[in-house]
Order: sequence, then C-alpha cells, then structure tokens
Amino acid sequence: MENNAPGPIAILDSRLLAGRNYEEFLSRREQEEFLRFRTPVRKSEWLAGRLSSKFLFLSECGRVLSVADLARFPASMYRNTEVTRNDSVRFGLPQVGRGVEFRDVAISHTSGIACALLGDGETIAVDIERVESRSPVFYRGNFTEGERARAAESSRRLNLDPHWTLTLLWSIKECLLKTAAYNDLSVWDMPALDLRVISGEDDLVHPQSAREFSGFVFLGVEATGRNGAVSRRVAVSGRYDLVITAICGVDRRTV
Repeated sequence: MENNAPGPIAILDSRLLAGRNYEEFLSRREQEEFLRFRTPVRKSEWLAGRLSSKFLFLSECGRVLSVADLARFPASMYRNTEVTRNDSVRFGLPQVGRGVEFRDVAISHTSGIACALLGDGETIAVDIERVESRSPVFYRGNFTEGERARAAESSRRLNLDPHWTLTLLWSIKECLLKTAAYNDLSVWDMPALDLRVISGEDDLVHPQSAREFSGFVFLGVEATGRNGAVSRRVAVSGRYDLVITAICGVDRRTV
C-alpha cells in the first residue's frame, strides 16, 4: 500500500486477531494499558493499532495486514518494540521503537479497523472514518456552506456517494486538527475551517467504488481558517464504506 504515500501505512482488521492471545506481543507497560480497557471493541482496536505500528517499524512496509504478515516476526521482537507517548515530545504524537531508535507514528481506528502511519521526521497525521448517513444538522454544524455546495457538485459530477464525499472532507479536517498547525483547535472548530480541493478530485472515483483497500490517490487541498491558509497534499485511500486520509509536514500556517 505504499504507492508514494506520505509514509508506509498499515491497516489491520481487529477481527483477525480473535482466537489468539496477542498480549505476548506487548511490552509490560502496554499490557497494563491493554488490561485497563473495559469494552472488547476498544481493546481490539487499540491492540490492532499497536500491532500495526510495530509491524511498520520492524518491516518499513505498508500493506493491509493479515495474520500471516504479523507472523513474519517473533513475539519477542514485537514485545521489545514499544509504542509510547509523551505530551512534551513531538506535539504529543505517539512514537514506536526500541532502545534509542524511535519513529513517529500516527494511529487511527474505527469500527474495528485500525491504521497506522510511520513518520520520517515530519509531522504526520492519519485518520480513518466510516461512511454513513448523518443528519442535516450534523452537516450544517460541521461544514461551511461553501464546502457543502462544492461537495454536492463533486458528487453529482463524479457520481460519488454524497455521504462518502462529506466523510472525506471530515477526515481531512480531522487530520489537520491532529497537526501542530491546528493544535489550538478542536472538533468544535470544524465549521471555522473551510476546506477546498484544488487538484486530484477526479481520482476519488477509485477509492469510493472499491470493495477492498488498494492504493492511494492524492489531492491538493487548501484549508482556510481564522489564522490563515494551508495548502497541502493529502493521500486518500479507502473503499465504499471507509475513508482513510494521511498528511505530513503541516507545522505552521501561512497567512
């Protein structure tokens, strides 16, 4: 799944982990955190995100992971590789590694599916969202009038599911909010951020119609907020019911 993406990305369906005890793949601190989760879905998503991150660090190879892929490395190598997080380091972005070698990693999950993006020195963000119908109140409360109009026009022109198109915009905004350039904003500030796709839009027909995850397409986007504008390249993957977006290098705004 590399295909010139911002960095290697691994995707893992947590349902594949059923029937085996993967706690031996976790460090002692990770095992303690894992046991604190109370709901099975949250535990399995968290575990899938950690295993995806560790696989990326060990292999430097992004893909849709299978149990066979995970078995490429012994449990001891996973156990000695740890995902950590410190709010005072790299904007609080998780890091994965062992000894003195650590890399930034971004993790997201939804509906039992986790994805991880391995960084290489730049700020990174990844987001995965399930496509679903939401109420008109949700759309009015989270998207500008211009965004809704442009999304409707794109959906008509490209024959895209309008819910998929708006989920994509939401996911890109989520990615931006996970970077230092927008660390003063929260999801409540979504309507204050106007997102415009400026290139690559026609390629969205590929992930939107896919039944399984494949490669990435790339969008040029411009996000305008109260403190200025940022133009970035966004990697997009997904399928008919899920959207994945990934970006890197958004560390400051340009006015």
